[in-house]
Amino acid sequence: MTYYYQVEGLLRNNIGDVLQGMVAKDLLPEGARVADREAISDLAGRDSGVLIANGWYMHSFAKFPAPDNITPVYAAVHVANSALLSSEHVREHFKKHAPIGCRDTKTLRLLLGWGIPAYYSSCLTITAKPRGPINTDPKGEVLLVDNVDHPVPDAVVAKLEKVLGRKMVRVSHDPPDTSGDIEAYAKVSEQHMNSLLKRYCNASLILTTKIHCALPCLGMGANVKLIHPNPADPRLATVAEFIDIISYKDILDKADAGLNDSPVNKEALAKRKQFLLQLVADSIAEGANAVQVSGKSRYRLIRMKAALLAKLYRASVVLSYRTGFAKEKIQRVYGAGF
Repeated sequence: MTYYYQVEGLLRNNIGDVLQGMVAKDLLPEGARVADREAISDLAGRDSGVLIANGWYMHSFAKFPAPDNITPVYAAVHVANSALLSSEHVREHFKKHAPIGCRDTKTLRLLLGWGIPAYYSSCLTITAKPRGPINTDPKGEVLLVDNVDHPVPDAVVAKLEKVLGRKMVRVSHDPPDTSGDIEAYAKVSEQHMNSLLKRYCNASLILTTKIHCALPCLGMGANVKLIHPNPADPRLATVAEFIDIISYKDILDKADAGLNDSPVNKEALAKRKQFLLQLVADSIAEGANAVQVSGKSRYRLIRMKAALLAKLYRASVVLSYRTGFAKEKIQRVYGAGF
């Protein structure tokens, strides 16, 4: 059996996309091959196998979905652009490989609204393995992790450094080298991401705006806080299940910058992490999406619930559209031809 994991293709503007592939690779048998998420249909000429199809979907729809020689395991999926579902053949592909595990409730509602069985799975990056001992010394590095297109405002940085009584070291999640084919890019970026994860383990505190810094840090046990201008952003819900997100406003308004207001929900984290680890292990054993094919009672229950929710949610969306209730919103999400 050949196993595949996927990373971002040609745009290559966020090393967090590489991390999402790396955590899948870590759970696959030795020799797993990298695939270009933006050109997944090109796997038609490759060996048949199983693809752990987690991650961010996607910049271009031209080379999606996966071909028939590939069995995708959809878990921890985020659909950034609802237009991905505008093509019937894409919707039928997802139905064929459902239930789809979603890393956020926005994606979950979108899929259910099209009648595609789906469930909330959280994000696979919480399964990241520690890259060394976790530092518990308060004198260690304090890191500020953002990237050049969305930097933390200077006033927020100044307040944090005032509260901490020290300078923070800024770290970027921009890829260091975007050259080469997908194999070369993945190799260089994985090496860089591993060095960042090791640094996060060694830090006394990580403050970040990046989901795919916060989640792997939580999974590894590193001391991390997610800060953001808009904690209500639906994309952040997968982090908010485990820690409270600290707003820029709170940082500026509170004497302690809100840094003491975000304890980790370790029970919820452990539960989600164990589910994802078991899901990948069982899918490897089955050679397919375990939630779809396994006879285990846990997966049967998810299947039944996802199928029922898809019927009910689809019916409610259709009824709302036909009665004119929220018609404009439905057309915006599902398309004018809904």
